[in-house]
Amino acid sequence: MNRAPRILVIQHNLDDHLNELAVPLMRAGIDIVPWDVENAPAPTEPIDNFDGIISLGAIAGVLEEANHAWMPVERKIFERALELELPLLGVCFGSQMLASAAGAQVYKVETPEVGWTKVDMLPNAANDPVMAAIGSNPDVFHFHYDSFDLPEGAELFGITGDIKQAFKVGPKAWAVQFHIEVGPAAMFSWFATYAREFEKLAGGVEHQKALTMANWDAYRQRSNAVGDAFAAEVLAQAAR
Repeated sequence: MNRAPRILVIQHNLDDHLNELAVPLMRAGIDIVPWDVENAPAPTEPIDNFDGIISLGAIAGVLEEANHAWMPVERKIFERALELELPLLGVCFGSQMLASAAGAQVYKVETPEVGWTKVDMLPNAANDPVMAAIGSNPDVFHFHYDSFDLPEGAELFGITGDIKQAFKVGPKAWAVQFHIEVGPAAMFSWFATYAREFEKLAGGVEHQKALTMANWDAYRQRSNAVGDAFAAEVLAQAAR
């Protein structure tokens, strides 16, 4: 009997999970295998057994790798995925880990990006099977203090000023610095949990709530489109 396509989802904190990306993966019939790095042991089976990987956001940063036993394990997973050319999607922390695993430097930004901002997607993004789903100048939701250099040979798809927002390493590893996965439920939860950060860095909770009311529906559609596109890559990998 043929097995269902399988994807490893790496979750670093309880308040940042697949969110809006879950439904497209389930709709495609993909078996989602979650790994909560803080509360469960690392998967013991080889990464070769999976057809794709998603790495989500984290409170910890790549610069703190020495303080987190799970982070070197995740780095090895990324390195193996790049060797195998497995479909990989890195989100926020996952984008920083992909950049680092591909040899680029990660560093603190002078001005953190928190809450709603616009991203300038470059013309080449329209020709990419996953990045085309993001659109040309979308409103996206951020929460990060770190950034990175573009890995050698990587293709850049999106920027805000000097910050790299979307890129691709090799044929199948994509990353976005913004939280393409979060929906309004997660956003309102973060407004409560991280109210100080939103007040200090994002014009205040009420301002961000208003932007969420204006943007959530289009953002959900965008998240679902990215999820559908990445699911198609996973299905293609499983069919090989």
